[in-house]
Amino acid sequence: MRFSLFRSYLIGFLAAVLLFTASTSQAAQNVSQDVKVAVLPFTINAGEDLAYLQDSLPELIADRLGEAGFQVVSSDVVDKLIADKGITSIDSGIAKELALQSGAAFSIYGDLNQIGENLSLDARLIDAYSDDPAKKISVTKEGLINLLPAVDALVERMRMDLLRLDVIGEVDVEGTKVLDKDVVLMRLTLQKGDLLTAKTVNTALKNIYDLGYFDDVRVKVTPADEGKRVTFVVEEKPRILAVGVTGSDNIDSEDIVEAMSTKKGGVVNPKVLAEDIRVIREMYRKDGYYKAKVTHEIEDAGNGTARLTLIVDEGRKLYIENVVIDGAEQVDPDDVKDVLALQERGMFSFITDTGVLKEELLERDTSAIQAFYQSKGFLNIKVGRPEVEIKEDGITVIYRVWEGDRYKMGATAFKGDLIEDTSKLLEVVSIDELQTEDEYFDRSVIQGDVAKLTSYYNDYGYAYADVKVHLQDDAATKSVGVVYTISKHQRVHIRRVLIEGNTRTRDNVILREMRLADGDLFSGKKLKRSYARLGNLNYFEKVDITPAPTGNPEEMDLIVKVKDKPTGNIGGGIGYSTYENVYIGGNITETNLFGKGYHLALNASFSGVSTKYALTFRNPHINDTDVGFTAEIHNREDEYNRYDKDSTGGSINFSYPIGEYTNLSWGYLAESYEIKNVDSEASDDVKEDEGSHFLSQLNGRFVRDTRDSNRATRTGTRTALTVLYGGGAIGGTDNFVKYMGEYNWWTPVFEEVVFHSKFWAGFVHKNFNGDEIPTDQRFDLGGIGDVRGYSRDKITPLDSSGDELGGTKAFYTNLELTRVINKEYGISGLVFFDAGNVWKEEETMFSSPTRHGESPVGGLYKSVGAGINWYSPMGPLALVYGYGLDQIGSSGRHKFEFTMGQQF
Repeated sequence: MRFSLFRSYLIGFLAAVLLFTASTSQAAQNVSQDVKVAVLPFTINAGEDLAYLQDSLPELIADRLGEAGFQVVSSDVVDKLIADKGITSIDSGIAKELALQSGAAFSIYGDLNQIGENLSLDARLIDAYSDDPAKKISVTKEGLINLLPAVDALVERMRMDLLRLDVIGEVDVEGTKVLDKDVVLMRLTLQKGDLLTAKTVNTALKNIYDLGYFDDVRVKVTPADEGKRVTFVVEEKPRILAVGVTGSDNIDSEDIVEAMSTKKGGVVNPKVLAEDIRVIREMYRKDGYYKAKVTHEIEDAGNGTARLTLIVDEGRKLYIENVVIDGAEQVDPDDVKDVLALQERGMFSFITDTGVLKEELLERDTSAIQAFYQSKGFLNIKVGRPEVEIKEDGITVIYRVWEGDRYKMGATAFKGDLIEDTSKLLEVVSIDELQTEDEYFDRSVIQGDVAKLTSYYNDYGYAYADVKVHLQDDAATKSVGVVYTISKHQRVHIRRVLIEGNTRTRDNVILREMRLADGDLFSGKKLKRSYARLGNLNYFEKVDITPAPTGNPEEMDLIVKVKDKPTGNIGGGIGYSTYENVYIGGNITETNLFGKGYHLALNASFSGVSTKYALTFRNPHINDTDVGFTAEIHNREDEYNRYDKDSTGGSINFSYPIGEYTNLSWGYLAESYEIKNVDSEASDDVKEDEGSHFLSQLNGRFVRDTRDSNRATRTGTRTALTVLYGGGAIGGTDNFVKYMGEYNWWTPVFEEVVFHSKFWAGFVHKNFNGDEIPTDQRFDLGGIGDVRGYSRDKITPLDSSGDELGGTKAFYTNLELTRVINKEYGISGLVFFDAGNVWKEEETMFSSPTRHGESPVGGLYKSVGAGINWYSPMGPLALVYGYGLDQIGSSGRHKFEFTMGQQF
């Protein structure tokens, strides 16, 4: 009904305007010939250089009016009338009189004002047959060069008045309640001063309807001071009283409302609502609900308000059931699938999130397929756009490939600026190994070779070295040669290292971690290492090292930009482990004290078997040297299998790097401790050690660490050798010499799987005074820290009475395969094989002594198992199942161990 009413208004108005426009159009062509105009003198308010306009300006205006079709009174007639009457200045009354006396219907006079560089042409148009006041018309232009355009604009604006046509004097909007009327006015092409025509009104109406906020729009035209007042009377769509969602079981309704542009208090807009529905459907698609349907209902609530309800029919969640590699003939399609981000639904999809179609990954997988084929020698591989078939029971993704011919690897050559002979450069790259091994061409190796060659040249100071690659394929022999063309450019030195952004950390703390200093020859390897060392400090949210030109191509500045982050921490945690049961801990730590890089920490923890306190201070660089210093005092109460131990002590240690990845440390420990509550089944040696002791110990330690990351290691090694010297010449009750060494190696095996191997050995013997080895320094193994699958400290020698003793020699190894399951949540899985044993004085290492009636095959207690590690919000969590392959007494072979929370 509203639309019919609007249509009748619109048709009536347009008919009237069309008739009016037809008549005014004819007037524009014919009536102007009957309109006579007298152009009177203009006052020139400008410099003397523009005085000539006193005569020429009226003539110019008269000429332009004549060209527009108007009759213009001759300037001679105007001048004679002014002279006969002795007129020296002109006002509206004189202008009307002169018009009537010259037989003109209109007269024009005014001023030309020069204000700086601007010219202002201010005219007065007088209607000789009307009592209306003079109409003011002004035009402003910049510069004298624009005088003619100013006159043209003036004539054009006077033209409608001279023809007595209607112009738009005012535009307004009525009827808005919620929407600001300025929103409507900004969309209109109809403006004040425009000629009123059916086309302009029709365009304006369409623009208003296109906004989508109105049920009805009417037009009113009324007289105004300077023409016609055009008013658009609108009737708004209902205001939204409430927005609700029904049927959304798997996506929170609040999340849906939040994603919508249509909000409570706004006006229902069909276009915006349609976009909202599209956004909601996309939310469901990303969660795997590809059949989800979304509709809406609008319920009238009275008083111009309505309730909007989104109705969701989610349908069933669909997974990728099949991935088809159509056209894979020379390679196994399953091998291709392994490189895809979008995988078929599997048993652990609820953890890994596989099987969900993420459409943004389709193009990524297309590129991955192409890269995979190119790594297998298919130079001309083509991969079509992925096709997705969404069926009632699942989703099928189809990739169509055209393999082409397969190429073997040919010769490798080097051209350009060679700083070494070809044989040396071949040791840098890897692509030539494919020819040696008669393998297929692998494009993926090239990217790594370019990086290696660039880095190699960087390390010789060629910071701007450039490596280009050219492939020489031979269709006849089906082989590909690779040519690396190297441009070394000039060698570059570091002029200055500049520090920016640090508000707390002192410059010297940053500079001492830099491997490049003022005057050094540029080195890519040292630049990369500088990044790693600054990042390992853990003082900064952001680290960026930017080379900056100096104007000299042989020099550059290094700008080190950092952003300090809080390094103090007051925290605590609660956790659980199979051995310690529930434990709680707390700490107060500052790792960058006074911005000087000092470390100060107070730690405490409590559990069912131990209580620990420790205060630690560390200065890693005494007076900015490479010598580091650490001091610690501690108090501990521990419960072991055979006895309890209470200890109080302190230590001082020094460290010094003897290479980029190697560190040497040495120090002294003094500790007073008591062995008590000795178990009745402990050995006689342990019982003899019951009571108070004083440990005086020197220590030395050598560590070499080349890991790429301390937390999620993929490559590198870590080697540690430790020597402890107790008693003897330095006093104390405990006399011994103890050696421990370990070697760790990490390397990627395939995809995300990493192999880690660890070998650890220890040996303790009497000191030179011949005293017995203290119970506390003997070795025990078993548990999550060394040989999993066995109870803690259960792998230990027995004395002649069959009581647990502790050993003087120990060895264990861990062999693991780990794989990240979910990067976002920090979940990884592992499988392992552990082996180890402990031997007493008269037993030789790797022998198989009989204990509890059993002896391990090969001299080592072995186990296998699996586990899950999770960096949870409550701290690291580890769950490990181990199965002991060798029996120890009556203890079971199945062992579950669990730890959760951050220990301190």
